[in-house]
Amino acid sequence: MPRYSDQYLSQLLAQRDYGALADLQGIALGWDGYDAKLPSFGWPQPIFVVFEILTWLAQADRSGAWTYYEATPPERQACALATLEILNAVTLQQQYAYGEMHWQDSEASEKLDDWIRENEQRIIEWAFATLAEHPAALALVSS
Repeated sequence: MPRYSDQYLSQLLAQRDYGALADLQGIALGWDGYDAKLPSFGWPQPIFVVFEILTWLAQADRSGAWTYYEATPPERQACALATLEILNAVTLQQQYAYGEMHWQDSEASEKLDDWIRENEQRIIEWAFATLAEHPAALALVSS
């Protein structure tokens, strides 16, 4: 029996806002297959990268993207970058890679923070579109 109904998940997906993404991430964190020791947490790739980008966005909003790169293991960063490439999320991949390469440069990091703020809604829309394109993956982590 699923932990969350299809109707509830559909309601969250229909909201198309940051709060709904955070709720969906909370659901995925409670999945039995979640493993914090794995770079992708054991989630299917689309689920992993959506919620990793959500974390990237949140840290950039709160304290700057450099804090994300400082705190995130390189293996997880590599996994996120590879998954963005697989999903053909070109602009996000470029910005994420830019941050990975330049996070210790305050001017470059500030430039990335500005880009993230200016594109926050587009990032959220991308996240919802990616989840909608992979319903089986979302169903898996909500079971």
